[in-house]
Amino acid sequence: MRVAILSDIHGNLPALEAVLADLQEVRPRLVVVNGDIVNRGPSNREVLERLLDLSSSKQGRALAPEGFWFTLGNHDDLLVKWAQRDPSLNDLYTDPLFEPTAWSVAQLSRDHLDWLGNLPFQVVIEEAPRRALGLDKAEGLGESVLVRATHGSPRHYREGYDEHQTLSTLVEISEDYPARLLVGSHTHRPFMYQLGEALVLNSGAVGAPFNGDVRAQYVVVEIGENHVQVDFRQIPYNLQVALQAYYDSGLMEAGGLGADIFYHETRTARSMLMHFWQWAEAQTRPRDWDSWRLYQVTHPERFV
Repeated sequence: MRVAILSDIHGNLPALEAVLADLQEVRPRLVVVNGDIVNRGPSNREVLERLLDLSSSKQGRALAPEGFWFTLGNHDDLLVKWAQRDPSLNDLYTDPLFEPTAWSVAQLSRDHLDWLGNLPFQVVIEEAPRRALGLDKAEGLGESVLVRATHGSPRHYREGYDEHQTLSTLVEISEDYPARLLVGSHTHRPFMYQLGEALVLNSGAVGAPFNGDVRAQYVVVEIGENHVQVDFRQIPYNLQVALQAYYDSGLMEAGGLGADIFYHETRTARSMLMHFWQWAEAQTRPRDWDSWRLYQVTHPERFV
């Protein structure tokens, strides 16, 4: 069984289209879109509608006969909660770094937001019969499955699998949510680790990689009775078109400082938002344009 897992599209339509074209060559049985479809990038409505069309059309079935399945990412959930004016976000509504979030919400319809809000927390593929299911966060505790895909981990959508995660944490997750393949995303960096009988994977990011490689990245797994083959794929796309869309869409003007940071993350394939945030806190500086300009002078290596 061949399964493609792609995630962290973040409103980058050219990157998504490049991956969809590559899928025509890969010919997966099933595609898991593993969260963070929207926010950060400029083409949120276009990306969402492209995926919705594929998930319900003959073209989508031809591309992936067993369908497109989706999980909830933290940015998807952020837009839903933002639209609802969730009180848990009160500290963010006036933060200049989150102006792109307000802009992204405005690009989506109520139907779009309702669809995002109803996404399952995890997609599992059962061993026998091999079928996909969408589950909530707390479901499947202790139940062994073939594949368990979540944006982060089955415990939290911000608990990603990567080289910074402790071994004890990975062991805890695999014991509580046993699976032959534990597949996450969120950190925007491909990752693979054999943990006993469980293989832990991170799909990398389609629209905003953080490993210095600007190509759109996703993973394909071939699952046999006695083997698993993993293919991390890197797909070139027109980065300049994606960057120009920040301006053409109005995101750069409306999104201010946050949009400029996301633009440079896409341009360089490096994480900047959290690095800048932590730097500003360490320097006891506000997260504003003056600090951002000083950060660029202080860390020129990150902008090459």
